[in-house]
Amino acid sequence: MSALFHLYLCGRKAAEWWIYMKKFLYILLILALIMANTGCANNADNQMVLPPSRIGEGTIHASFEDEYSFESALATADVVARIEVGNWIAEDTDLQKTYYEATVLQCFKGSIPTTFTLLQDGCSTGTLKGYPLFTSGNEMLVFLNEATEVNYDSPYWIIGSFMTILDVSYDDSGARYYADRYGILGETINIAANYALQEDVFAEVYSRLVEADPIVKDMQYPYPYIFTESDLTSLIEDQ
Repeated sequence: MSALFHLYLCGRKAAEWWIYMKKFLYILLILALIMANTGCANNADNQMVLPPSRIGEGTIHASFEDEYSFESALATADVVARIEVGNWIAEDTDLQKTYYEATVLQCFKGSIPTTFTLLQDGCSTGTLKGYPLFTSGNEMLVFLNEATEVNYDSPYWIIGSFMTILDVSYDDSGARYYADRYGILGETINIAANYALQEDVFAEVYSRLVEADPIVKDMQYPYPYIFTESDLTSLIEDQ
């Protein structure tokens, strides 16, 4: 009887151990599923939010009261900064405005939060000719004033619209350049060295621009003015 009783106890302990292990494995499975779902949610949160389209269904015809030179834009703007466009936030098809998250990479004039809301003329129903909507990752130099009556955090608008934008690009060594896609602002920039005239530099800078945003090639921007970072920074500091 004692031997049978001993076997009975061993069997009971083994059963209890197996039940415990099944519960433990079940808990591990639940935790793994929770972690997997959390990871998926985080991946979804990290996805870029892009504008519904880069070029509007129609064309906006606008006349601007002021045509800025580099000097007057620098004097008029509250903020001059190198920025990176982030996620598309929303658009106002009545006002034909688009709103983005944006990050300040370098501030040359004024004070602005590191992250702010950037306004652009145009939306999915209409854009200015040759001025497609921004997209996440665009890097540029802009002249900004704070916007009023806009229900977004730290809203700023570009004072000269497309006329006062310099695209930021790099050569193969990583040196930074400022490129004028239209040639409007560039012709007023008092810098002798225009690297758009140097074929090797132009090719590298243009290639990086297209790589960063393929629409550059589609728009066939001529980029008649390209300046080095050091030259442009020195000019800003001298103003």
